[in-house]
Amino acid sequence: MTAEQQPERIGRYVRMVAQPGRGAALADTLLRVASGLRDTPGCELYLINLSADEPDTIWVTEVWADEAASDRALSADLGDVGIGEVLELLAGPPELVDLRPLGGTGLPTG
Repeated sequence: MTAEQQPERIGRYVRMVAQPGRGAALADTLLRVASGLRDTPGCELYLINLSADEPDTIWVTEVWADEAASDRALSADLGDVGIGEVLELLAGPPELVDLRPLGGTGLPTG
């Protein structure tokens, strides 16, 4: 399948910087968010990454079947973890990089 034939998946990298010394708490909270998204329709990947050289910086790698799936899931209560729990740990607003996933190991094929 060529890039033009790919479904309209969306992806993003999200960089979150925790308040000083709160990186582990942010990571734990985001891991609970990821666990809650495990069976969410349209969520193909929600991966939590700790920066190798910045202990208070977390990167989230997301892949969604489409924009609507992302909007539905991330505007919900996120199960036991509300978005407010994540926001209260942040030192500033998250930084987003929007992507158009084309494929690769680990992604389901159309």
